[in-house]
Amino acid sequence: MCVAPGDQADVLTYFAKQAFAATGGGQVAIGRPQPGPRGVVHSYEEALGALDLADRLELDAPVLHASDLLVYPVLTRDRQAMEDLVRSVLGPLTSARGGAEPLLDTLTAFFDSGGVTTQAARHLNLSVRAVSYRLDRIHRLTGADPADPVSRYTLQTAVIGARLLGWPAKDL
Repeated sequence: MCVAPGDQADVLTYFAKQAFAATGGGQVAIGRPQPGPRGVVHSYEEALGALDLADRLELDAPVLHASDLLVYPVLTRDRQAMEDLVRSVLGPLTSARGGAEPLLDTLTAFFDSGGVTTQAARHLNLSVRAVSYRLDRIHRLTGADPADPVSRYTLQTAVIGARLLGWPAKDL
């Protein structure tokens, strides 16, 4: 743990690099600057939360900034609403042969690649044709087209929610 003044980001960056090297590639999280002794505790808790989010979302960045991950607690603040979104949007994927997980992985890779099927295929070690087939299957099962901007937002939010909630491994 490193405590430094909030206006000395270079100290935290140096510490993060040293911690990364010392742990053989472990992740380091940096909480937001907060005033006073309670602020140190709050910043530390934010950093722990960032590490937890990184684990659940399979983020592999060596240095995580809690400020960059603020959207995720917002998404999960209303857990019931997120569960409803995941069930209603992604629930139909459970009826696919092989279950929902391969299709969920496909959506994650597709969104992470900025909607580039070729890049998603490379990440998944699949052919472009296989990824295109999966995306079409997702569209047919859910009625939401991953390539359509309006559907994409809903699908991507549901995929993030699924990862945060541990779905489909954990039943909602």
